[in-house]
Amino acid sequence: MGGVGVSSGAQQAREALGARLREIRAGARVTGRELAGRAGWHFTKVSKLEHGRIMPGEDDLRLWCFHCHALADLAELLAMRDNTEKMYVELRRLEKVGSAAFQQELRDREARTRSIRSFSAFLVPAVAQTRAYATIRFTEFSEMSGIRTDVESAVDARMERTELLLTGKSLFHLVLCETALMAAMAPPDVMLEQLRHLIHLSRLRTVQLGVVPLGAPHYPPLCDFWILDDTAAETETYAAFIRVTQPGEVAMYAKVFDSLARSAVHGEQAVEIIERHSEALVQHLATS
Repeated sequence: MGGVGVSSGAQQAREALGARLREIRAGARVTGRELAGRAGWHFTKVSKLEHGRIMPGEDDLRLWCFHCHALADLAELLAMRDNTEKMYVELRRLEKVGSAAFQQELRDREARTRSIRSFSAFLVPAVAQTRAYATIRFTEFSEMSGIRTDVESAVDARMERTELLLTGKSLFHLVLCETALMAAMAPPDVMLEQLRHLIHLSRLRTVQLGVVPLGAPHYPPLCDFWILDDTAAETETYAAFIRVTQPGEVAMYAKVFDSLARSAVHGEQAVEIIERHSEALVQHLATS
């Protein structure tokens, strides 16, 4: 997903919405001209909507479903439209609002969520990061993106997100690949602190922590992602933050998560893997 540009991704989403509209119209055996006439549109509007050249308004979708006898599909179409408009937060917006403000937006949304499922292949998930580990991540982001970032403020905001794990108000199921535990992701002392923090979190009654062991068969993940209740899934590319709310897409993320969770070990088995990497770091620090 990291190679998909923001503009091309948005166009693909519009085209997917248009294809769904065309499917509904065809299923109702209504021609484009008939639908345009019933809805009071210019006859070319139906084609433009179905090919993703224009974005439908909410009233357009209601009329479409009404005249195609498909009001049961309206909620799905409205969600697809909302997803298409709001799924991308470009780096340019982050430059305007700032990373700290954006982290606060995420924190506020997560605070209203009862269940969060998170998968990470190479990095510790944001809600489980220590201050030192998060500082490295934001510094890297600033250098790579070229966006001037108040790293300290951004880290402060991320630490507020990590506090959600400690409130006990939400359930967290965190699954990460063993590669995320490797020392190369941070200096040894920072990584050791991070691994010990993960062990601490794994003891919380509202947290399930799973680790996909090296060499364990598992579905190939295309990206890190997290699922908020069953209403939204979020991920990041090199160029954008993506939020999907269309039920079918959220269900696909949930299906992938469930598959990865089945490949992971949990409880004491997960802790044993983390402790093994911790012990290796202790030995490294003792001899360096």
